Amino acid sequence: MPQLAVANTLWAEYEQLDKPVRAGVRKAMAKFQTLTTVELRSDKGLQLTVVSKARDPRIRTIRITAFWRGVILAPDDGSETYLLLKVLPHDEATVWASKRIYSVNAATHRLEVRDVAAIEQLKSAQPATALPSRLFARFSDRTLYELGIDDLTLEAVRTVTDRAQLAAFGPLLPEDQFEVLQYLAEGFSAEEVFRDLVTARRPAASDAFADGDLASAIANTRSRITFVAGSAELEEIAGKPLVMPQRGELTGHTARGERKDYRCERLPLVGGGQADVFKATHKPTGQVVALKKLRDRHPSPRQVARMRREIEFGRRLHGHPHAMPVLDFDPKNTWFVMPYAPATAEQCRDRFADIPTLRSLLEALCSVLAVAHREGWVHRDIKPANILLLNDRWVLADWGIAKRPSGQTTDAQRTRVGVFLGSDGFAAPELYNDAHGVGPTADIYSLGQFIGWAVTGEAPLVNVPLIPKSGPWRTVVREATQMDPARRPATISDLLDIVSQELDEPQDPPLLIGEYLRGELAGGSPEAAEQLVALAAAKNDDAALYCDLLINIPLDPLMPALLSDPGRAIEIARSMAELLGSHRPPERGEVDAVIMWLIAIAKSAADEGELELLETCCSGAFEWDSSWDQWSPQATISTWISTLSGDAASAVAAMLRQHPGCAAHLQHLAQDIRVDHRIRKAVSSL
Repeated sequence: MPQLAVANTLWAEYEQLDKPVRAGVRKAMAKFQTLTTVELRSDKGLQLTVVSKARDPRIRTIRITAFWRGVILAPDDGSETYLLLKVLPHDEATVWASKRIYSVNAATHRLEVRDVAAIEQLKSAQPATALPSRLFARFSDRTLYELGIDDLTLEAVRTVTDRAQLAAFGPLLPEDQFEVLQYLAEGFSAEEVFRDLVTARRPAASDAFADGDLASAIANTRSRITFVAGSAELEEIAGKPLVMPQRGELTGHTARGERKDYRCERLPLVGGGQADVFKATHKPTGQVVALKKLRDRHPSPRQVARMRREIEFGRRLHGHPHAMPVLDFDPKNTWFVMPYAPATAEQCRDRFADIPTLRSLLEALCSVLAVAHREGWVHRDIKPANILLLNDRWVLADWGIAKRPSGQTTDAQRTRVGVFLGSDGFAAPELYNDAHGVGPTADIYSLGQFIGWAVTGEAPLVNVPLIPKSGPWRTVVREATQMDPARRPATISDLLDIVSQELDEPQDPPLLIGEYLRGELAGGSPEAAEQLVALAAAKNDDAALYCDLLINIPLDPLMPALLSDPGRAIEIARSMAELLGSHRPPERGEVDAVIMWLIAIAKSAADEGELELLETCCSGAFEWDSSWDQWSPQATISTWISTLSGDAASAVAAMLRQHPGCAAHLQHLAQDIRVDHRIRKAVSSL
């Protein structure tokens, strides 16, 4: 079966799309969960289409709505992993897709993209020779190849003379390659870049990696790509964008891994444990930062390993809006630099009496934990002191004792049975017995205790759920802090569902809203028709709304609202045809009603010259007639199409050719000389 992955940059854009377009995205994506590869390629609704003159022959577009397309990277190597890249208006999608090339980084084996057309425009007219004035003249082609710089990038890079020109190329280059070039431009050696960037990003089984293996490259690019495993996860991600990595500079300032670049205040902001956190100033820029360093002059391997883990995961989540970024770090993993955050959740507890404020904080934590859990990481130390307010948004910090994904633990003895990790009161009970064996539910317990602390103002006790005595958070905390991990919400998505159930006002089902609007329409309300059509467009996957209500409302009062937005009407007509029979087996009378409903809209579309709407309605009606051989609708169809001429006749003839079963039912028109010759040809050439 096909597997769908989504470029994380899409989710920030998704929230800005109109509701019908968002619904179209979800509907298109859902087909990757239910159709085979062969069915995907032939599905008329999805319309998987080759992009003319595309630089990358694997680029395709799919239909989202009548006027919007999704850009897809389709496999050509026998694999079944598809990558959804972008959703744009039809013409813009084609232009965007035609300019991009996707490739696999030879060093990190991660998927990359570049805007080839824009790079060509930016290239210097000077010959690409390694003159001393060139920024990367001291690095041989072979060295750059080993760092993952490929031929296309190398050709552009050899024209770069200074950092400003490199910055201009930056947004157009593959991210991994641009970051390598930034490090080199900052003075790092090729060996340092290979160790700190390339090696850290390449998969463990890199020797077995096949060149150009698209599915593996997508799997290796988890920091920028999300896999959608099923309908539940699809709805979670589509409704709540979890990752929005942003291309930025190497750091917020020039990062060199040099401790002398920072001037720390004399006393730490936070002390205790293995490390101290100091407020510091980056000397070259004057930027105020926070510097965390191991307390011991000669730290133990275990202390270094924990700081390495914190640095690694901070860099791994770089760009996530609710993860504390790592700006600079010691190559020996004894210190690192973060943005300075003026407050922690401890200092802001009074704010959390406001339910929306606490919910916003919880959703911020959940967004970053959902990413971590999906990759196999467990934080294991969620508490108020590790939740910081940075630039008016909440971020989760301190991944020093996080559990790595299975198989990546460097020293299992650090978390052997009997070794406790976490913070008393906030730590899940299982962390006291088997810290190495815990899963995401340990973090969910800590979130529950954090909510209890925020609501009650009391400090939690070890292994005692801090459940509020009353209020909307009581059930959330009770469910999250069950002593048995198996009885807690299994995932972050499950926890958020409970939060929604307890905090959100229940929404009326679309069918009830539609019934109310039908009454308003019957009472002469001038707005009811538009509201009904808008409801149908927004809920175009609700079979009950369409097949139990909309089909029974006279079309005459709805027709002006339908025709006022042909694109919206197309989506509604297509949904009516597709939803019939999806929530219960259709009856003959229902099939008749749907065909007649679609033909009524088709008649008006023909009169108004709306050919795409005409074709959509005819396609749906003819498809059902092909399957059910409905005599009563056939009489109406026959009488109507006998009157058509011009573009309308041509459009209907095309739909008849696509539905030969329906055309066979209308063969008697082939001998009627009053019928347009194209329709006669369509019903006779069987």
